[in-house]
Amino acid sequence: MTKRDYVKIQIDALPESVIERIIEFISFQKYNLGLHSNDTEYLVSIPGMVESIKAAAAESLQDGISASEVDFDV
Repeated sequence: MTKRDYVKIQIDALPESVIERIIEFISFQKYNLGLHSNDTEYLVSIPGMVESIKAAAAESLQDGISASEVDFDV
């Protein structure tokens, strides 16, 4: 059995709640290897990312805070 076959069998044995995290990991690995043609393709490959970006874009700018108020040392 190849490593690829082993991984496929193990994925089938996992609960559905874990599959999205595996998809995110695969997308990240493809991004690291340069297999996505651009950043948009990478972001679209992450489950829920498009919806998250659209929701953020729909928020009123008046409800936000300025970049100078953000703690980037998290």
